[in-house]
Amino acid sequence: MTARAASAPPDLPSTFPAGAFFAAYDAFGERRAGSAGDRASARWLCGLAEQAGAAAMLLPTAFQRLIPGAARLETEAGVMEGLPLFDGGLTGPEGVVGTLGPIGSVADIGVAEMHPGAASLPGNPFARARAESRHQGLVIALRTRPDGLAPLNAHDQDRPFGPPVLQLAGHDAARLLALAAAAARARLVVQGVRAPDVSDSVRAALPGAAPKLVLLTPRTSWWTSTAERGGGILAWLTALRALSGAPRSRGVVALASCGHELGHFGARAAFAAEPALARDSHLVIHLGANLGAAEDARLTVRSNVAGLAPAMAARLAAAGYPAEAIAAETGGKANGEAHEIEQRGGRYLSLIGSNPWFHAPEDRWPHSVDAARAEAVAQAVAAMAVAQAG
Repeated sequence: MTARAASAPPDLPSTFPAGAFFAAYDAFGERRAGSAGDRASARWLCGLAEQAGAAAMLLPTAFQRLIPGAARLETEAGVMEGLPLFDGGLTGPEGVVGTLGPIGSVADIGVAEMHPGAASLPGNPFARARAESRHQGLVIALRTRPDGLAPLNAHDQDRPFGPPVLQLAGHDAARLLALAAAAARARLVVQGVRAPDVSDSVRAALPGAAPKLVLLTPRTSWWTSTAERGGGILAWLTALRALSGAPRSRGVVALASCGHELGHFGARAAFAAEPALARDSHLVIHLGANLGAAEDARLTVRSNVAGLAPAMAARLAAAGYPAEAIAAETGGKANGEAHEIEQRGGRYLSLIGSNPWFHAPEDRWPHSVDAARAEAVAQAVAAMAVAQAG
């Protein structure tokens, strides 16, 4: 993994006002790992980190990209189009022909509906069901607002396994389940091409002694994902700028990692190259999904350091975040990239919110974002980061 310089992004005012930030973030469109939006937004974010006062660079990370081909379910009632599961099996052009039925039945093609968060951690129940499946193929309808196509994360994208899986939009769920209840016959086609590609994490650093403070947030996603990912990146930039101008004894590393939707491959590569970042840092502040999503203020603050989650909750409330919506948890299972820190024995503080448009293509500015809550998170995180780096 070799660092490379970034080209200059469009300017953003130095105070990173939330509305201007989200509008600029949303304008890149889809930022799935390996896409044009991914590459352009990485250069933009790297430039913003430099504007914030850090020494920033891109960290190219190689991965196997699935380029989806034909992905559909054909029945006498019509055709439903979707996407392959990115770490599942594929069919030939002839597909799989057989009866539909619930997953776990004797049907040739198993059917279910689920939430797109069902594959949030490695070894999740659906992954285990795929590994043990006797179905020749699977079809799942993902339910989220407004029932668009909201893919599952693919933790095993570099080791695809199991039967071919077709992912459908939630608005196809009722028709799909009715066909399964009737044991209808269908043809399942799930095709794609896997090829080498590269995505970039952004690494920004401020000088100082070790053990360092680490700011960690994912930067790629299935679609535009403005509320899902944008709030974490706003907080990352705001904290980086505050740290740049504050007295501190610790060095700082801010990592905006690629490949969140594909097994956290950017974070895993970065920690393989610099094991001490995850294992030996003073603290890793993980800025996870949905920090400032509209209509659902629920926010989980979790840490494996005693007293840190309640302290973060108090800072959030002081910054104007609704206190009744915050759940402060010590210990338990870390989610998202905080899971990577926990697995490596590091100290973490993690913030993860809720989002009615989770993984959906309709997660766009301005309707999916509560800019005031996102700004409150960013200011509270910056205050905590300055305190931890002092």
